[in-house]
Amino acid sequence: MEQEQSFEALLQKHRIVVERYINYRLPNSFDADDVIQETYLAACLGFEKLKDQNLFKTWILSIAKNQCNLWYRKKYGSSVISTDAIAEIAVNILYQDDTLFTMLKQLPKESSEILFLTAQGYKQKEIAARLKIPVGTVKSRIFHAKKQFLSICTQDQIRMFEKGRRKMAKHDYTYGFPMIVPHISIEKIPKDFIEIKCLDESFIIPKIGCQNREGMYRYPDGKLAIVSTCRVPKGAMIHDAIGVKICRDTYNLAHKKLYKNEAVWFVQQNDEYYRTLGCICCDQEGEDDEWMTEIHTFLEDFYGAVTNGNDVVHGRPLLIKENPLTVKNKEYQITEQNIRYTMGMFNVTIGSRSFETVGYIIVQSCGVMCENYVDLNGRIVLMRWYESEESIRETEYYDDEFRHSIANNTFVLVNGMKYTLMEDRISEYAL
Repeated sequence: MEQEQSFEALLQKHRIVVERYINYRLPNSFDADDVIQETYLAACLGFEKLKDQNLFKTWILSIAKNQCNLWYRKKYGSSVISTDAIAEIAVNILYQDDTLFTMLKQLPKESSEILFLTAQGYKQKEIAARLKIPVGTVKSRIFHAKKQFLSICTQDQIRMFEKGRRKMAKHDYTYGFPMIVPHISIEKIPKDFIEIKCLDESFIIPKIGCQNREGMYRYPDGKLAIVSTCRVPKGAMIHDAIGVKICRDTYNLAHKKLYKNEAVWFVQQNDEYYRTLGCICCDQEGEDDEWMTEIHTFLEDFYGAVTNGNDVVHGRPLLIKENPLTVKNKEYQITEQNIRYTMGMFNVTIGSRSFETVGYIIVQSCGVMCENYVDLNGRIVLMRWYESEESIRETEYYDDEFRHSIANNTFVLVNGMKYTLMEDRISEYAL
């Protein structure tokens, strides 16, 4: 009885990490649920053999890994996932309805395999090592595979893919964002709420090859302060979970300096959820050199609460469901942080362009509130960034002069706390 109670207590302590690991590794939640139950059964039967209960987390994760490998053996015939299997899983997770990968499936296995790895961003030497063939063979296969691919393309598709590879001349790092915030109008629409899948997180769709920029306008002057470019250069695998790598370059106009890879993180998006697999912190060369590089992943017990909202196992749901925000006496009332509260349907005009959008807020535990507007294509067009009075007061690099300058900024009250509008972030997609 005592042993059973110990097992239950340890399992409850580490349940989220175990279920998160299995859900991130398998392509759908239905199979994940089966593997979770098999993992718990195997752990229960073998618990008496665990000599040191301090090692419970490592021990049960090894069981979860073995159960996932067993699932892959049953489905693909091998616990070592083949390139074919990785391609299929990645397509299911990351590239649904994507023209390029639909066309790759039409090619012979050898050709689709080599082009898929190339599209993921692998170098020829890496592909050679992965497929256990000479680099010369890789080059030859890529050459012939490209010819086969072009042979099944229409002229419009060829122009589309060529356009995607063509790089425009860059005159500066502002990329055409106006220097002063364009006219922004937000008008509520008396219309029934529409559920929308938000495919866009941090102004980037997490698919290999995607790129998007955002302009950050700071108040009270409304001047362009920062232009960030997010790009998805290649796939990634964190603790056997397949996702993509996202890099963000940031240009600071005041310093006239470009910070390459100012942020790097790894994400996975399937048909239901967006989830962060890991992130790299304090890794800018020449910046913050006194700090060690930090790498955090989803297997850490505390990781992901802010990023993933209230579903710490599966991630942040893509579908924005109606969850009305309560407003009393012009004050927002919320019961939980880090989840979406919907405000309704809005027409958002930015400069000369207008969008029908869903509006929602997320109040984060770090003292920040985001007000997002997502259009009917699932793209964020505008993010309004508020900071709590407490955070502004306690942030060391905000001096009294700055605090005085933002005193008349737009603000909202959330559960009695004042949140001041600090920035408007506009997607390149919206301009």
